[in-house]
Amino acid sequence: MIARSLLAGLAAALAFAAPAHAQEACKMTRLAQPALSLADMFRMAEERAKAWQPDAKLSSMGNTTLGLLKPDGTAASWHVIFQSEAAKGWVSIDTANGMLVCYANSGSAGRMPDLKPDFFRDGAALYAIAKQHGEALLAQGFGVMLGTAAAPNTRHATWNINYHKEGAKDGGVLVIVDANTGKLEKVLKR
Repeated sequence: MIARSLLAGLAAALAFAAPAHAQEACKMTRLAQPALSLADMFRMAEERAKAWQPDAKLSSMGNTTLGLLKPDGTAASWHVIFQSEAAKGWVSIDTANGMLVCYANSGSAGRMPDLKPDFFRDGAALYAIAKQHGEALLAQGFGVMLGTAAAPNTRHATWNINYHKEGAKDGGVLVIVDANTGKLEKVLKR
């Protein structure tokens, strides 16, 4: 009974969080494992996006504060967006609290990163880079946030890594990694 009410509460919260014009694009699914690797999340999201629209292309992907990236490259909460030119819309595929949902929206999903088909999806390696450049922040209780980005003029694709701690300012460090190769590009500190 409690599990059913929790599930109903999650469904209501997710429905409330979806924009008013959004339409469910896949059935809400309970995940076998609540924390997914970056590669597994991409695979699951791409399958659902391609079922929604075969021409769907990844627009953005990252974890959320509900599921910070772990050393093994998993996170309990992901937010992934695919754009479809044919549908003139986009679909968000999200996980949280062991559930996966998809909502389709009209319009543009924003600037598309120039991601190669085999772009870098090793979450554990990205966590290791985050630890190397933010070990002091991790020791202070900050967690790792990860997200794709696209350069304004070239659409050069990067993984942007930053550090989050509930109730604190961000860690003041941004680690930029080439999203296609996994190579460190730069570390910016404020």
